Amino acid sequence: MIHKQIGWFAVVGVVGFAADASVLYLLLAFGLGPFASRAFSFLTAVFVTWQLNRRKTFAVQPGEPLWREGLRYLAAMTFGGTANYAVYGAFVMAKWPPILGLVAGTGIGTVLNFLSARSWVFRDRSQTARRGLFRSWIGGLNRALSHPRAATRAMWLAPLLGGMIALLLGQDSNWDLLNYHFYNPYALLGGRIGLDLAAAQFQSYFNPLLDLPYYAMVTHAPAMVAGFVMGAFHGLNFVLLLCIVRVVLGSSGKPDDATSILLSLAGCMGPAFLSELGNSMGDNTTAVFVLCALALITWQLRHVVEAGWRGVISVAVGGLLMGAGVGLKLTNAVFAVALCLALLALPAPWLRRPVLAFAFGLGVLGGIATTAGYWFATLLRVFGNPLFPQFNAWLGSPLAAPIAIADTRWLPKSIWEALLFPFAMVTDATRVGELAIRPFVWPVLWLLVVLWVGAAAIRKSSLMLSVPERLVVLFVSLAFVIWMAIFSIYRYAVSMEMLAPLVVWIVVHKLLSGDMAKRVAAVTLALVATYAVVDTRSWGHQAWDTHAFRVVVPDLPVSGTILFIAQEEPNGWMAPFFPPAMAAVGLGTNFPEGPAYGARVREIVERSGGKAWAVMPAHTDEGAVRVARMNDILAPLTLSVSGWPCRKLSALLQRVSKHLRVGDASNTGSCRLVALPPGGMSLAEADLGTIQRSAEIVTRYGLVLDATSCRTYEAWVGAKPRPYQLCATNMIRQPGSSQ
Repeated sequence: MIHKQIGWFAVVGVVGFAADASVLYLLLAFGLGPFASRAFSFLTAVFVTWQLNRRKTFAVQPGEPLWREGLRYLAAMTFGGTANYAVYGAFVMAKWPPILGLVAGTGIGTVLNFLSARSWVFRDRSQTARRGLFRSWIGGLNRALSHPRAATRAMWLAPLLGGMIALLLGQDSNWDLLNYHFYNPYALLGGRIGLDLAAAQFQSYFNPLLDLPYYAMVTHAPAMVAGFVMGAFHGLNFVLLLCIVRVVLGSSGKPDDATSILLSLAGCMGPAFLSELGNSMGDNTTAVFVLCALALITWQLRHVVEAGWRGVISVAVGGLLMGAGVGLKLTNAVFAVALCLALLALPAPWLRRPVLAFAFGLGVLGGIATTAGYWFATLLRVFGNPLFPQFNAWLGSPLAAPIAIADTRWLPKSIWEALLFPFAMVTDATRVGELAIRPFVWPVLWLLVVLWVGAAAIRKSSLMLSVPERLVVLFVSLAFVIWMAIFSIYRYAVSMEMLAPLVVWIVVHKLLSGDMAKRVAAVTLALVATYAVVDTRSWGHQAWDTHAFRVVVPDLPVSGTILFIAQEEPNGWMAPFFPPAMAAVGLGTNFPEGPAYGARVREIVERSGGKAWAVMPAHTDEGAVRVARMNDILAPLTLSVSGWPCRKLSALLQRVSKHLRVGDASNTGSCRLVALPPGGMSLAEADLGTIQRSAEIVTRYGLVLDATSCRTYEAWVGAKPRPYQLCATNMIRQPGSSQ
């Protein structure tokens, strides 16, 4: 049956192509523009293929109104055409031959068109058929999840799915990447630790090892390759989470693969994980090390609680993995402390528990030394502070202020807020970070734990947990408390967020029993995960381009100093595009400047011959760019300003837009969109304001900015323009100076 449908669908496709081409060239011959002609020819092809497919390919029986079926068919064909064009564009941006993109796009579009037509447009829509289809779909899902190799297949598919989602999201453009994730590995590989000074603000001195893979990919391969690899690596969290869930569920009976897969999927549908999927901020990346440590210990838990060295060695190796994640991103220390404390509560002999915790701690120190020891040694040698500029109150360096850098904005404001912090996190969407998110899993878990404790006061058996359950519940609980006390920044909570659905499942099964527990837990987690997906926020993405970053740099001397003025936007990402012999210095940044900072800036500028250029952002009118694009679409239609389409468009814009009108912008009588004068400053005025503010900052360091020398140059992050201004500066000669 399906083979016959495929054959007829291919024949109908050829007929549709012939109809499309015939109408297109006929309308072009009558003088209609190429865009208008293509719109009519596409609709003609859709109509022809719809009629043929409903009669021959799928043999539809009369039933619902034709107009409803026709609209569905038009939507399905439009979706397939969009996918065709997207795949073609991806191949072109990757600089592959266009013919390959055409073939791949046509293949993908055809497959999607056939599947959507067969399963959506022309399927039987009677009530009996709908019930049968729903039951068939549910039965198929159950069979797929219950297959003996379902878990193995899910482990293979998860990284691929993560990579595909990352491609759909687009080029990463988060603030941290533009500030230091791209600059830091460049500085490490170029030996610039002592040459530059806070070019990426105080984050210039974070461990660059975490960012080396991403930097290598975006500098030696198309940007889409880097995006796919990052998303695929983040998909490994699902694999490790599935291993943990299977061990925990298996501790109270035979592990249910369907439940394990769905719980792991729910863990990867939290707002923190989704917001960083495929990007370079590092929380999803280092979560792989945290979950790997926990997975290893839970897998070897029987040997851990029993006498013998095998369990001690397993815990030490787990600590090594955890320490590697801490060394790459210090915020993971929360999870190292939580897991170490959780080991002390295992049902092992009292003398064995501190041995396990000690072995784990040694492993953590070894892991930190492996991934960050070289970096601590470098900072100690160059600045006298292995954590420079952090904790400078105790590890003093004259370049930084004697303070301990800490962002306390997000911490609980009172003991009562701390006790009810999960509810504060969802009451105010920006309570635990700049990104507006509401992680509902935590107030749900809070309520469940309160009910659990109350039930345990009545019947002690409610507290009974298997050893793996105890380890996971304690780990998540302790991690939450420590995280809340130290950071309360939600993107640092990725690792415990992924384990939260498992803890919900465990607690619900302690409160209820049998099928009721499964239903309550499943519905609760489904609602929480659905909200997180629907309300997903991103730290920033742009349309793909072949290169992740591009910067147009004018002819500059080989030596000199580039001054990054970071008052408005991060610009450390531009440093690799300037001459490598030039020092890069940050002015007016978030770096906690010490008494020697200003003198060091002047020393660097003097060492380069006194030649320095200030870099600052240039403003763009994104509205004007959109208007230009829309006018490019209108131009081939050659519509008259007095014609019916333009008059209707003008009436619509007067109702819905304050900034757009229809007019004869080019004095040709043709229909064009015109942007109304903005109520704020012009681009030139905005750029001048940036120059004036930057000049005040530069003056604080004994320099003067030459405003007449400022020029604007192009730069891009992905496909989005991010122009910048470059201005010459001169040193202010001190009284009595011989220079």
